[in-house]
Amino acid sequence: MQTLRRFTSLPWASKRLYLEAASWLLLSWGLVRAVPFRVWSPWLGEQRPAAPDPVAEGGDDPRVVPICQCLRSINARVGGRLTCLMLAMAAHWMLRRRHIGSCLMLGTLAERAPDQSLKLKAHAWVCHGPDVVLGGETGEAYSPISCFVHLPSRARGESR
Repeated sequence: MQTLRRFTSLPWASKRLYLEAASWLLLSWGLVRAVPFRVWSPWLGEQRPAAPDPVAEGGDDPRVVPICQCLRSINARVGGRLTCLMLAMAAHWMLRRRHIGSCLMLGTLAERAPDQSLKLKAHAWVCHGPDVVLGGETGEAYSPISCFVHLPSRARGESR
């Protein structure tokens, strides 16, 4: 009840942002859980090999931080049930909708389990310019293997 009361007291702009984030998270949850990756991966943008700084343009848009905070807040309210991929997809799509360049990175980490078997872990994070804006708190140890890039139309025209 307190969450609903807090939501109703927010300004309209924040309410719209939370509702949009919840919609994108619901879509990403459904896709990850029910549809094969090869079907919906083209919706993530142009796939490129992982690079240290694939989207060097921008990096200082003030709209990025509230979007990422909103997604983290919703995930906290649902008990952390959303995966890093679901959060990264929603952030990437919300940034694309606002014509903000971003890169959804996919990475892996190999760890030794207690029984000496090799365990492979995966992680997804979002970069805006040279900065990791979502998923970076755990993503530093992961080796990037692929990225999905969205460049704003003006940046796309300049790079050609």
